[in-house]
Amino acid sequence: MITTKSRVCSRIGALIALILCLVLATPGMLRSVPATQAAGMSIWTRLPLYGGTIYGIVVDPETPSKLSAYAGESVFRSIDGGEHWSEVSTGIANITTTSSSSSILYGKSPDGAFFRSTDNGDHWTAVNTAGIMTTDIGAIVVNPVTPSILYALMASPQGYRTYGSDVFRSIDSGNHWTQLATGLAQGDDIISLVINPHIPSALYIVINETAGIIRSMDGGDHWMNVSVGLPEDDGVRSLVFDTRVSAGLYAYYGGHGVFHSTDSGDHWEAKNAGLPQGESLIGFIIDPSAPATMYAIVGYDYSVSPDGTNLFRSTDGGSHWVRMHGIPNDAYIGSVVFDPKASSTVYLTSGEGILRSTDSGVTWATRNVGLDDLRVIALTIDSDTPSHMYAGTQSGVSKTVDGGKTWIGANTGIADMNVTVLAVNPLIPSTLYAVAQNRVFRSVNGGTSWSMLNGGLAGANAVAVVIDPRTPSTLYAATDDGVFRSTDSGNSWTAVNSGLTQKGNTWDLNTQALAINPRTPATIYCSTRYNGLFRSYNSGTTWTAINTPPSDYGVSCLVVDPVASSTLYAGTEGRVYRSTNSGASWTMVLNPKGAVNSLAINPAVPSTVYVGTWGNALRSANKGATWAAMNMGLAYSHQCVMFIAIDLVTPATIYAGTEGRGVLHSPNNGTTWTAMNTGLGNANVRSVVINPRTPSILYAGTDGGVFRYGPVSASTNVIQLEIGSATMYVNGKPVSLGTAPIIMNSRTLLPVRAVVEAAGGTVAWDAPTQKVTIARKGKTLELWIGKNVANLDDQSVTIDSDARVVPVIRGGTTLLPLRFVAEVLGLNIQWNAATQTITVICAP
Repeated sequence: MITTKSRVCSRIGALIALILCLVLATPGMLRSVPATQAAGMSIWTRLPLYGGTIYGIVVDPETPSKLSAYAGESVFRSIDGGEHWSEVSTGIANITTTSSSSSILYGKSPDGAFFRSTDNGDHWTAVNTAGIMTTDIGAIVVNPVTPSILYALMASPQGYRTYGSDVFRSIDSGNHWTQLATGLAQGDDIISLVINPHIPSALYIVINETAGIIRSMDGGDHWMNVSVGLPEDDGVRSLVFDTRVSAGLYAYYGGHGVFHSTDSGDHWEAKNAGLPQGESLIGFIIDPSAPATMYAIVGYDYSVSPDGTNLFRSTDGGSHWVRMHGIPNDAYIGSVVFDPKASSTVYLTSGEGILRSTDSGVTWATRNVGLDDLRVIALTIDSDTPSHMYAGTQSGVSKTVDGGKTWIGANTGIADMNVTVLAVNPLIPSTLYAVAQNRVFRSVNGGTSWSMLNGGLAGANAVAVVIDPRTPSTLYAATDDGVFRSTDSGNSWTAVNSGLTQKGNTWDLNTQALAINPRTPATIYCSTRYNGLFRSYNSGTTWTAINTPPSDYGVSCLVVDPVASSTLYAGTEGRVYRSTNSGASWTMVLNPKGAVNSLAINPAVPSTVYVGTWGNALRSANKGATWAAMNMGLAYSHQCVMFIAIDLVTPATIYAGTEGRGVLHSPNNGTTWTAMNTGLGNANVRSVVINPRTPSILYAGTDGGVFRYGPVSASTNVIQLEIGSATMYVNGKPVSLGTAPIIMNSRTLLPVRAVVEAAGGTVAWDAPTQKVTIARKGKTLELWIGKNVANLDDQSVTIDSDARVVPVIRGGTTLLPLRFVAEVLGLNIQWNAATQTITVICAP
């Protein structure tokens, strides 16, 4: 898998495409077209490229239309069966776990503060973590019977996949902690801690390598080794509890199969008859309705079975196993999910989508119609209506109401899409391309709507898209399966990999960067992860290996001089190289002591080259002979610059996309920088592209989707407030508030009158009834101090699921819940957790 850092750089080819369009395709444009200025102010607005990697979906058993989706460091909530979503974990990151009750979450803020939610993220409460370093917590395990009892596994200081050897326990939901004397040595990294749901005082710790399993029968006070009879030359992958016997459990190994104990681990018996020897066992699932039936997922072994399927089933508690057939041999199975009302109906998730069996695995059929992204990570079934299912993929949520016959996207409001690449059609700037979650998307209306372009990519993970500047309907995509070409604007793709493996690694087509020669676009350069650099003179039809700069991880950035096209620059994990002979030889021109994220060339003065690294922004005015830092005004001295974009009409104007600091702007060739983040916040910006005909319009690809920057109507107001500050700013001008915004019951409350009037509404106050009446854009909202209900256009509505969230009076000023007011009045709200600032964008 290519890292994010190396993905970012490969997008530079799109910038070259734009340069060529303006320099060659339309001669004189640089001289004749003035820079477009915004009529009023300009702000960033999020575009609806919804989705993101969804790791889990939970259906509320009492209200099935209420869903929670877990997307990395965010939790999203839907109350209408997935039609719309809203984030409920604002300001909370690193959400580590949920309890088996599905309502308790624990998470940390960016500064390491520890938070708890008892309602699936609707509300968060800071936890006093006396006796424990929250920044070192790797995982939290919740007692399934007594959720106030927690166990914290401390992360390995070496940053391993497993955790360290320290375990802490809390008996009061995390308020206080005690370190447990497990007897583990410092080198014994913990893989997992699991609790027997039938005997919740019985804990098991699985230890790395060959250290085995230790058990406590008294909630963690005393421990003993229970590995007698288990293999000593391999580590346990996980433990699964036997629902037939309260003291029963299974241990499964990577290379030794399944072992069963009926006495809490005192004795073990192998249960491997029929399982292939030597294959890695990667999953073990017990049928909840018929626990003698179980499934094992093993690694591939095509020599064992003609169809190569890697699913086995036992109907006698593991005594005998049979390989299941009828599964596509490239369907690498991730999980097995049972129909809650008929466990003979089984679903498989894989990188090839979803398969269903209605006869306990004897026969299988695909269930992928309408499923845009086949990389399914999670599958959740409505227990009341099993025909209603939700699939979490690497591109968001999909929903079915007919048992998987057809799927539709259900992502509106999930704004966690990691957009790493943006490119704009140089002739038709309203056409944009994005690489998000390793999939290619296209918009033909300036980002207002998007469609996924899958035809012909065959599930390949894309890392870059570049456009032929003279024929923009021709695109190239760099993927982990090589290079693909489209001649119809991305509607269909064809692999063009002939010659890419001629350096010997025939198994590797993992490409990282593409660059097009701006003078002769049929000449393309390609960087591969292990096979080095290649060049094609015929639009990718055939490739020839060329000399490659020294690198442990391959070339991650390529850019071609728009005037002297035999000159190339290549960025690696810690160097910049230049070639003046089309890649025949290379000379190192920069050692920035940090990974190179982005390269750019000034189209007006091609001897000027820019580099963005993991600690700096640098400029060379002499083709790399000497370099100078461009840090004046950067957020801090070692700012991570992920991307550099150049205004093609005014090349002295450049933009930097940064890690955690949004977009920075320089009007003087990088000498000084200022932030331009209204509506964007301190986002991680992976890509920035500029509309070549209207350079006042920019697009930013971020970890939270695509944002567009452009002029807004003069009647649009931008209101900025800060928690604890009695001053707000309206279009940059300070306005005094009677009372500062506050956070109460995990909700932000705003002073109503000043904000509503600045947003173009009116506020009336009725003292006898303590009622506030707000009117804006044809809507009338009535609220009462201390009441959790309101009237919207004479219809009663509940303000919040938490009855404590009500309008209040502080210092003679009425404060209203931010989220509720924003939703009903149609305000665009941006929240910056790091600075605790609120931006309200009010369109006319």
